[in-house]
Amino acid sequence: MIETNEPTNGQVVKQETPTRITTTMILEDLENGISRDGIKEKYSLETWMVTQLFQHPTLKGKKAKRIRKLPFEFVDDSAEQVDPNQTTIEGAIEEVETEEEFESFEEVEEFESNN
Repeated sequence: MIETNEPTNGQVVKQETPTRITTTMILEDLENGISRDGIKEKYSLETWMVTQLFQHPTLKGKKAKRIRKLPFEFVDDSAEQVDPNQTTIEGAIEEVETEEEFESFEEVEEFESNN
């Protein structure tokens, strides 16, 4: 069964403008679903400040992650259906080893019969 994430509304806890805002902080906010407007509200910034933040090469073009939840349970049942003609790696190795043992056994028998 595939677990789905709960959708986030990018809930913002408003705080005073910090003296230092890092790209990591902004990336984390975006990953948590907080949009540019949310970042503006969270850090008590003005629009031009947010625009300037997103001019930085690390943040340029980045957007808030949207998490959507399926309204139903989605189950992967394909793992239960196995093709009987499909070979596993272990099975292929065993086949090769068995063939090699059989060939070496034939060579010993042939050698013994000739001598």
